Amino acid sequence: MSTPTKPTIVLIPASFSPVSLYDAVISNLESHSYAVHGVEHQTVGRREKAPTMYDDAKGVADVVGRLVDEGKDVALVAHSYGGTVACEAAKGLAKSVREREGKSGGIVRIIFVAACVPMEGKAMMEVFGEGMVSHAIKVEMVGEYLVLDKATCATGGYSDLPNDEALVWASKMREHAAASFSQKISYAAYKDIPATYLFCEEDRGVVPEAQDKIIADMESQMGGQKVQKISVKSGHHINASQPETMAAVIRKALGDVA
Repeated sequence: MSTPTKPTIVLIPASFSPVSLYDAVISNLESHSYAVHGVEHQTVGRREKAPTMYDDAKGVADVVGRLVDEGKDVALVAHSYGGTVACEAAKGLAKSVREREGKSGGIVRIIFVAACVPMEGKAMMEVFGEGMVSHAIKVEMVGEYLVLDKATCATGGYSDLPNDEALVWASKMREHAAASFSQKISYAAYKDIPATYLFCEEDRGVVPEAQDKIIADMESQMGGQKVQKISVKSGHHINASQPETMAAVIRKALGDVA
C-alpha cells in the first residue's frame, strides 16, 4: 500500500516577524519529509510606501496558487497576524472549492497558531472583545509604521524565555505597516477549510480569553463544524521557545502523529 502524500506547508509569520524566526520549526518539519514554504510579509520592514494586508495576502495566494495548480494539497500554518492574512489569501483556493470546479489540489487545512482570525468583513483589531486587548507589548507609531519596544516585546511576546534570550529574539523583529491591522478580510476561510487552533495558554499578547473568543466566533460561522483545539503551555512566540512542540502540533493536525 502506498504512503499518502503529505501536504505542502505554507508558513505565514506573525506581525513584525521575518520568516527566519521560524527556521527551527521549518527544519523540524523538513526532517519529517514535509516541503515547507515560508512567505515574507510585505508589511514587515520599512519601505518608502507602506504595503497593506492585501499585499501580504496576495504574496501568500501567489505561492499557494502555484502549488495547487501543480495538483498539490496545501496546509497553511498561520501565526498571530498571519491568521488574518491566511483567510484573505485562501479565497478560491480551498480544496473543497476547487473540487467543485473540477480542479485538483487545494488548501486542506489551516493551522492557526495563537492567531488573530477575524470574521468576514472584519479586521484584525476587531477580533478582540472588551478588556481582551493586551497592553503587555508597547509599540510606537513612526510615520506609517509601528515600531516595537524591545523590552516589553521580550517580556510580553517571549515571556517563556529567559530575559536575555528573549531580548535577542525581540531584537530580530522589524517594523510593521500599521494600516494592515485595520484592513478588513473579504473571506472567512474557515467556512470552507478545516481548522486547527494551537492555543497558547500563557500568551501575554493574544491572551487566552481572546483566543477562546476567536475560536467561538469561528465556530459560529462553520455550520456546526468544530475547530480542532490543541492547547500548549507556551507564550505567544512558541516558534522561539518551543519550536519542536509547534512542529509536533502541526504534524498532529495533519494526521501525522497521534
